[in-house]
Amino acid sequence: MGMTVLDVGCGPGFFAIELAKLVGEGGRVIAADLQQGMLDRLRDKIKGSALEHSISLVKCEHDSLNVREPVDFILSFYMVHEVPDKETFFRQLAPLLKDTGRYLIVEPKLFHVSRKEFHATLSIAQHHGFEVHEGPRLRASWSAVLTKSPHLHSGFEPARM
Repeated sequence: MGMTVLDVGCGPGFFAIELAKLVGEGGRVIAADLQQGMLDRLRDKIKGSALEHSISLVKCEHDSLNVREPVDFILSFYMVHEVPDKETFFRQLAPLLKDTGRYLIVEPKLFHVSRKEFHATLSIAQHHGFEVHEGPRLRASWSAVLTKSPHLHSGFEPARM
């Protein structure tokens, strides 16, 4: 069985499409976004292509990601700073990440997210079951790689909304 990736706040699918190419035929990408218009744009881009079967589109709600299956990798690129309720956001993501999974958060530095704000976000993530590790060095961006905290391992079930 292939890798399952969650692209949270996928927008028009810039990363979702590339991630689908990376995971290949046996893998899956769950492209989740709050805006139906963005999901429609992604649907139009992949319609009739091999990627149409590799990418699942999920419409999020303001209080629910609407994702229920375990994933190997989560990407949140330039979107966490727009989440009004980060507590609920991370509380829902933590149980979705498999024990061996990784979660990459990338946030914009310039005019958007200060170091203090980024660290506050990571602190909320830690509170909800993630361990924080140094992320890749990216131009004009903050990044961190999150893993599941040991106390969340061993069959922790996703919370039902």
